[in-house]
Amino acid sequence: MLQLNIRTTNFILGMKTDPGKVDPNMPEPTSKGEYKALKNNLKVTPVSVKIDSTASREAVGLYTVAALGRKLASRGQTELSEGIARRMREGREVRNNGPVTNAIADISRSNMMPKQKGLTVKSMPAPQITVTPSRIEGSIDPGSSKIVITPGQYKLQYLPAKVDISVKQYASVRMWTTQSSYDAYA
Repeated sequence: MLQLNIRTTNFILGMKTDPGKVDPNMPEPTSKGEYKALKNNLKVTPVSVKIDSTASREAVGLYTVAALGRKLASRGQTELSEGIARRMREGREVRNNGPVTNAIADISRSNMMPKQKGLTVKSMPAPQITVTPSRIEGSIDPGSSKIVITPGQYKLQYLPAKVDISVKQYASVRMWTTQSSYDAYA
């Protein structure tokens, strides 16, 4: 039996494009210069107020830790000396008058009596206030600025776009016959 083989090829176009080029070239302007920043060499010394109210507070009974320590140490030394002197006096009295009188009972009775207290009125000292006014010292350096600018030039480079079209393959139909089987090439 006779077999008909058909082989077809499609039409193929080849296209090559060149997109063209537009280059608007403008170099940046250039500048040369010298800049010296301004300097503020002013120094402000702020006002200072010092208040020393130590004497005023101590007159009312408010002490710093160091002042309270000094006061208690002084009072302790004074009371220690007074206590030693009192005991020496009482010991001499018991030694000298003990067998004759009731010296121990008299000493105990005098120690149990409350001590006499006194009230003293005095003026409270004013706090010491020291004020140091503020000051401005120094100067201002204005600096300098010198700049020379070179402007850029505008240049335009233009290449038009191109399209090249060609036929890579033409369309075709080819037919042939073979005996009892199809051609694998078809």
